[in-house]
Amino acid sequence: MTEQEKSQKVLAAEEALRQAKARLSRAKKEEKEKLRKEQNHHKYMMGGVVAKYFPECFEFNEQEMNRIIACVFSLRDVQNMISRVVNERAVPDQQKELNNAEEENDENEENSSDDDEGEDDDE
Repeated sequence: MTEQEKSQKVLAAEEALRQAKARLSRAKKEEKEKLRKEQNHHKYMMGGVVAKYFPECFEFNEQEMNRIIACVFSLRDVQNMISRVVNERAVPDQQKELNNAEEENDENEENSSDDDEGEDDDE
């Protein structure tokens, strides 16, 4: 193998390495962008929830809001609700099954009430 062939192979390998680094860099950048978008969406959503259920929040400064929120999250009822929500989230398949069963029950009740109405008309 001549020096020229080696240098061509080395150059081709270096170019492939540069391209791979560029692809890796793009992939990392896309992941960071996706994470940032998710975080921003969550921040906006949380701000919207606070503003919706606590419109007076705009009257308070950050320290006052921190005190209010800390107090709310220390309440036993709030802690119980948080635990319940986390437990439901931990078992999403069971929750989906419960929701499906509730929907089926609702549909059955609607159908049976429609049948009852028809019987009244016949009498």
